Amino acid sequence: MSLKDSFDNRIFNTFSASAEGLALLRIFSAIFILFFLIPGSGMSHFAYLSTLPADFYAPPPGPLRLMESFPSLSFFQVVHTVLILSLLAMLLGYHTRWASVTVGLTILILQGFIYSVGKVNHEIVVPLVPLVMAFSNWGAAFSVDAWRNKFSIKPESWPVMVLAIFIAFMMFTAGFPKILGGWLDPSTQAAQGHLFNQFFIRERQALLAGWAAGFDHVIFWEILDWATVLFEIGFIVALCKASWFRFFTGLAVLFHFSTMMTLNIAFLPNFLAYAVFLNWDKFYNSVHSFYSKRTGMRGEKSARKTHYMITGIFILLLLPVQWMSSRNLGLSNSDLMLHEFVLVTAAFVLVLFLALQKTVRLFTAESSD
Repeated sequence: MSLKDSFDNRIFNTFSASAEGLALLRIFSAIFILFFLIPGSGMSHFAYLSTLPADFYAPPPGPLRLMESFPSLSFFQVVHTVLILSLLAMLLGYHTRWASVTVGLTILILQGFIYSVGKVNHEIVVPLVPLVMAFSNWGAAFSVDAWRNKFSIKPESWPVMVLAIFIAFMMFTAGFPKILGGWLDPSTQAAQGHLFNQFFIRERQALLAGWAAGFDHVIFWEILDWATVLFEIGFIVALCKASWFRFFTGLAVLFHFSTMMTLNIAFLPNFLAYAVFLNWDKFYNSVHSFYSKRTGMRGEKSARKTHYMITGIFILLLLPVQWMSSRNLGLSNSDLMLHEFVLVTAAFVLVLFLALQKTVRLFTAESSD
């Protein structure tokens, strides 16, 4: 096999995707962004930005530097409205590719202005998911486009690989500077120092932060330093196989859960990207099989009803969390929001369940041999 053929095989065949699985990912992504990941969490933040003088305007590198100051509130209202409408179109699968691209671009615009006051958060994966997955044809099923026979193109899996490469690079750029910064130096415990900074300086003291701050065992913290670095740079190696990369995304969920419990940092935007690597086909097939057995319904009508059921499950599970969190319910001694704690914990439980399920399957297969 030539180098070109090997590269093409890696990009186009590492991950597999079906129209139904991609459709469920699209629906989940639209609801997840709509409920939890819209930049600014409402118009009040942009109303504040629109009042800032031009001297405060320091945009990151990019097209926003063509402007000399923050735009008016009406501009933010228009962009925000376009984002909401595009998310609804993406959810319904109406002109899906254009809707997904518009979602990504409008989020980038709003994020760019938020970051123009100097502080940049690690939320680039939020616009990246709809921008990249727009080219997976994730509107080929359970969509207005499909029902109007607008889609005849097969699902594409290469955008999943593109996202995997981006996540691996993102993790590597987090891990490699740690090596240069002395995280592997046995005379220092960098993770513990980071914990002390969050606990004493930023006063993030909820959940298990107090216990972790008092856990003074040098060997444990040194092992944690090495494990963190190896985990983050290991994502590059995990690109070799889909199963390896899914394993590392599972580790990432466990990693972020531990940072939430001890550092009170949730990294919720990353979970949208991790969700891309769930086995959505298996989830759809399980629900579809359950529904077909209970109702006796088969064929296209059964598939459509299953789609409605799964969409309803997503909304019924996530809407109450969003509503309670919007009431400014948080955690004492922390700036964590309720929805961050609930969603990261739910992802943690899901990963443990999938790991247990995989382990039981392996033991069952060995015993049958």
